[in-house]
Amino acid sequence: MNDDILDPKTNEENPEKEKEVVNLDEENIDDHIVEMLGGKKGVKNKGTLGSEGTEFSVDQDEDDVVSEEEIENPKALIKKLRADLKTAQQEKMDVMTSWQRDKADFLNARKRDQETQADVIRFANQNLIMDMLPTLDGYEQATQQPSWTSVDDTWRKGVEALMAKIYASLQKVGVEKYGKVGDVFDPNLHQAVGNVETTEKEKDHTVAVVMQTGYKLHDKVVRPALVQVFQV
Repeated sequence: MNDDILDPKTNEENPEKEKEVVNLDEENIDDHIVEMLGGKKGVKNKGTLGSEGTEFSVDQDEDDVVSEEEIENPKALIKKLRADLKTAQQEKMDVMTSWQRDKADFLNARKRDQETQADVIRFANQNLIMDMLPTLDGYEQATQQPSWTSVDDTWRKGVEALMAKIYASLQKVGVEKYGKVGDVFDPNLHQAVGNVETTEKEKDHTVAVVMQTGYKLHDKVVRPALVQVFQV
């Protein structure tokens, strides 16, 4: 069987033509553009350019961005336009990067401002609560006295009911009291005012005595608990 290529119209043998390899780098593209513009004939200040002899004028003045020399040399003009395009693209990228950075800074600043405002609202009652702590301490000290159970039963129950309502109201605004015997000593929560010796290793570094109850507001310590700590 003959492997020669046949012309589809004449059915005659046609020698195989080698495919042309087109180099698409900028240099070759510029050459093609120049060829399309009519080679290196150049363009005068007033002349013709384009297919079918279409005339147009290129008026030169001091504000023209294209010099006469560049018009006479289309290839140089194309290279200049490419350079200008790359410069414009880089400037665009720089502006976009700067804009994105400024936007991120603005969003972060707004977030910090919102968090600050939220904290101001959450801890707006802190000073009032601090003023109430001496009253709460006095009530706790009174209830720890042996004579507390010997007072008039009706009066004692009335005071206990009143204080229960006060504690419930404080819990609603985020106040929490803490500090019990047996708690593990935590320097972030407790303030040690003394040590109590013990021979029991499991009690080492635990709270032995609560001298003053600690209070937190929304998990923030507003007053640490005063305690004595077991020490082996």
